[in-house]
Amino acid sequence: MFALFIVFVGFMLFSSANWVVRKFGEVTYEQIMFHLNMPFASETRMMLSYAKNTVMTGAIIVLVLTLLFCHKYKFHIKLIDKFREFVYQKRNFLSSMWLVFCVVFVFFKMNVWNMITFHKYKSETSNFYEENYVIPQDTKITFPIKKPNLILLFAESFETTYGKTPNRNYFGADLIPNIHKLANENISFSDNEFLGGAFEIDGTQWTQAGLFAQTCGAPIQLPINDPNWFHPKEGFFPKAWCLYDILEQQGYNLVSLIGSNGEFAGMDKFVETHGKQKLLDTNFFAQRDDIKLSLEKTTKLPDSQVFAYAKEELNKLKKENKPFAFTLMTLDTHYGTYRFADDVCERKFGPHNNIENVVSCSDKQISNFIEWIKEQDFYNNTVVVIIGDHLTMNQRFTKDMDRKLVNVFINTPVAAINTKNRIFTPFDIYPTIIESLGAKIAGHRLGLGTSLFSDVPTLTEGKLKIEDLDIEVRKKSELYDWLLYGKKVRK
Repeated sequence: MFALFIVFVGFMLFSSANWVVRKFGEVTYEQIMFHLNMPFASETRMMLSYAKNTVMTGAIIVLVLTLLFCHKYKFHIKLIDKFREFVYQKRNFLSSMWLVFCVVFVFFKMNVWNMITFHKYKSETSNFYEENYVIPQDTKITFPIKKPNLILLFAESFETTYGKTPNRNYFGADLIPNIHKLANENISFSDNEFLGGAFEIDGTQWTQAGLFAQTCGAPIQLPINDPNWFHPKEGFFPKAWCLYDILEQQGYNLVSLIGSNGEFAGMDKFVETHGKQKLLDTNFFAQRDDIKLSLEKTTKLPDSQVFAYAKEELNKLKKENKPFAFTLMTLDTHYGTYRFADDVCERKFGPHNNIENVVSCSDKQISNFIEWIKEQDFYNNTVVVIIGDHLTMNQRFTKDMDRKLVNVFINTPVAAINTKNRIFTPFDIYPTIIESLGAKIAGHRLGLGTSLFSDVPTLTEGKLKIEDLDIEVRKKSELYDWLLYGKKVRK
């Protein structure tokens, strides 16, 4: 029994590493700790997937091994009997070797050495934040007299990898022709001469981290020794002054719409702390008779329904006598292949929910939503921003590709000085959104970000390379602790 237990443990390690990398790509310490400290209530499908691919499969394998090597059969074949006897006699040694193999597999599969190497920087103290983080509360920001509305659309896992350009064609077709067209016809910042975008930085690689980086100008980096980890009583990064804090101060009506439970990824905690936003999630929609049946079958709403509710909410917001900032998050492209909208799209790339079909359908839905916005009477005074929240975690599709985050700024009252060959990160999106509204930021910088509408170099265009910034944001900082906890907690 001990040997079978070791086999089961080894398989759990082996299959868990496989599952994690397949679902999330190369994970970081922060990503693991963040999700361990967040509710999984809305992730039933993911939990079932994990159980199916690890626990259930492991149990079946152990059962098969028990029947093969521990059960006594009436029939005998000499060669098979000798093999069974050898395995049974050497069961402890063989199971131990299997466990060693699995541990080694996990080490390389999840790139543990790289995780350890980068994690060592957490023991180092740096003045990086003190020298480079611009505190928004202390920065003069001047808005125009007539403040434009803002519609901010976070497109789940949308990256420029999906686009076909003269310098790349990874999927044999342009999976995002509509977003590509919007980028060409409007303002889209690029790291090259064609469709490009932001470089992903450590602490920005998952949904809430991407949202925080692009609206607050900082990564999510969690202390290793603090028992509270990510749940300080004062709120979600209580001293960070984010996009929504600024817009609330300017009198904006703030609403965020997501097709999942607000507890997932800490979205509810974020909106409570920053801007006192109205959160429309599955808990909110579950009160409606027309959605109860759908939510009995799934924990997440399809994007087609989310866009429909977004239109309803925008029609309500336009009647208010104040500017609005409406944030919408899509979900169908989670993991690259989460859900295909049969009621909206046709499968152009085969009969399956492959990445080509799911991404191209999401591209169509986003485009249809933008076209609807353009037809509304509030559009003339509305800025629309489309950004990818993070790179897709399903790296089996995008390995060894040049990957950047999508960004498109539509109907801005200001022009950009230079949109091509910019080296920027998610942090730079924060002040860029502010200035896209026609506001003026003294020095054009907020948090770790620099407005791309200005001619001021970003941190990665000036003093740091991307890999240097990746290291610096990991180091201990009293200023960062102040943002995270509302007080200094580390020496």
